[in-house]
Amino acid sequence: MTVTIDIWSDIHCPWALVAVHRLRAARAAQGVDVVFAPRAWPLEWVNRRGTPRSIVTAETAVLAGHEPEIFNAYRDESWPSTFLPAFELVAAARRVGGPRAAEDVDYALRLAFFRDSVDVSIEAGLAAALDIAAGLAPALAADEVLDLWRHGNPRADVVADFRRSAELPIQGSPQIFWPDGTTTHNPGMTDHRWVGDLPRIASTDPGAAARLLAERTPARGR
Repeated sequence: MTVTIDIWSDIHCPWALVAVHRLRAARAAQGVDVVFAPRAWPLEWVNRRGTPRSIVTAETAVLAGHEPEIFNAYRDESWPSTFLPAFELVAAARRVGGPRAAEDVDYALRLAFFRDSVDVSIEAGLAAALDIAAGLAPALAADEVLDLWRHGNPRADVVADFRRSAELPIQGSPQIFWPDGTTTHNPGMTDHRWVGDLPRIASTDPGAAARLLAERTPARGR
């Protein structure tokens, strides 16, 4: 029986990409039957403004030293004006293929933005992310997902998630809710603070995501 683990985060949060990347790697290593269900927590709605590009790029530069294969300097002049279309694409994938399809599309969008400098606020960028997702999950009905994004009003699902988030103890992006009822913010990466215009990481625990997955997933998920 597949166990679902909800992850509330913003798609352009580099800390969330680290958490998702490490959890996916831990799942493969441990052979557990889990899906990391992405839930929409758009920071542009939380903060009522867009996150400054300077903050995202500074955090990206710091985190690239910890997970270099998933980060790069953003090279395209077309910086996303909003990440809501990306959230909508994840919602469309969930409608088409369920939570695992949503997870794969969510991860692909993060790689497209942080690794490949793709503007995921425009349709061409979403299509590029779906190409990455199809490489991760060949059975993904990418054309159907894009068609539903165009015509199916997936924004309603994003709004529903965001309204639900107000009832949850979310400290920030990412926030993971485990099957045993506990929750963790930013596993292994919380010991940091901003000094001037740069984030400074005092210490990390690279194995935290894997350890938490093993400890807090019920035996039937193995």
